[in-house]
Amino acid sequence: MRDETSNDVNIKIWQLLFLQQISQSYQIIYLSYLIWNFDPLYLMSQYWLLDIFMLTALGLLKIKYKAIVHNLIMDTLIGSVLKLLLLINVKYYQRFQIQYFSYAIMAYYFIRVLVQNIRKISNNQQITQYSFIAQGIKLLFVLQIMLMTMKQTKTINWNWYSVFSISWGLLILSFIVYFVFLLSIGETIVDFIRKRTTKTQLIGGLWLSLYMNSFSIFPMWFLLEVSWHEETNYSNTLSTLFLVLIIYNGLILLGLILFFSYIKLYIIEMRQNSSNEATQKVQKQFIKVNIPYKIIQISSTYFDIINYQKNIITVTHSNQSVIHNKTKLKAFEFVGKTEQLQSPAAERELELIKHSEEKCQICYDVEPNIVLLPCQHGGICEECIQKWLEKQKNCYICREKIEKYLRIAKSHEEGKFTIRDIAICD
Repeated sequence: MRDETSNDVNIKIWQLLFLQQISQSYQIIYLSYLIWNFDPLYLMSQYWLLDIFMLTALGLLKIKYKAIVHNLIMDTLIGSVLKLLLLINVKYYQRFQIQYFSYAIMAYYFIRVLVQNIRKISNNQQITQYSFIAQGIKLLFVLQIMLMTMKQTKTINWNWYSVFSISWGLLILSFIVYFVFLLSIGETIVDFIRKRTTKTQLIGGLWLSLYMNSFSIFPMWFLLEVSWHEETNYSNTLSTLFLVLIIYNGLILLGLILFFSYIKLYIIEMRQNSSNEATQKVQKQFIKVNIPYKIIQISSTYFDIINYQKNIITVTHSNQSVIHNKTKLKAFEFVGKTEQLQSPAAERELELIKHSEEKCQICYDVEPNIVLLPCQHGGICEECIQKWLEKQKNCYICREKIEKYLRIAKSHEEGKFTIRDIAICD
């Protein structure tokens, strides 16, 4: 498990670096175009080479390293077509209505997001907050491209500062997050001087702060320079930004190569802290049950329990459930007494059956102490349900949505358990 986590972090780090280097490369290429004013065909050729490199790298990540690349391959292909149409509009056919293609892209992304979410809902999959934010940001970027193409074809007469309004908004939010992170890094430096923190936290935090700057301050500077140049056809700081970006990219790459082990360990620690916080959050959801209600176990994963209203729990035991439970116990007695099944193999099998009922059905390590509602399935321990709920909110057996779950303990009465407390799922 530790090796899997290590490999997963390795892939994640290189994915992060790949994203940063590609993003900065697009900016550097366009700055070189503004500085030396070369032919637009040469500019687009460089972008197409970058797209080919991206497609090759994404294919390698997906096929060889089994990395999740989502729809990045399709997005890169759409970007290549858009660049081709931009070149046609700028160089060869000034009246080409490229904005209609941007409308089609916007419609495609909107339909894609809609279909993906409907598919998740129909399959009882949880739509995570990260996925929702990522989809929203992608739609905003497509809207930004649409505004740029409309400006290129003079469909709108806004100045370039206004055209980039969507990007400005996203970058301001990114800068706020980056600023808060910088404050925490300042604390880390002070703690390191006072020997209250480790070298891993210092180096990992500093590298990550450099990385985050590539998606906050530098893009804001880039958009400012582009807007100023497009409005006035002049800017005396383009060369400065061009050199700073090249040096900065080199520093991030060099820092990763020199301190890879520290950065890797720092990201692993961040993941563990995040997991611990999620665990603590789940644990705090438990509400004590004042009356010691009892429930009856029917099988290793199913319990005859409960009718409930809001937070009030009432327990009803049906005669059928009690008979079923007694029949099961008598069947075990019969198996134990049958001379025909007294062979060592049969005894081992019987022990395995009993063992499987006494252990969590997911980790097979500790005793189960959780029962899910309303489906009434159990056979799972508290640690496993916490990990499960981080991924989805459906029962691990029947996939019914988990509304509440109980923490139980063995009772002194045969075949019965006591409900200790209840947790309500958000």
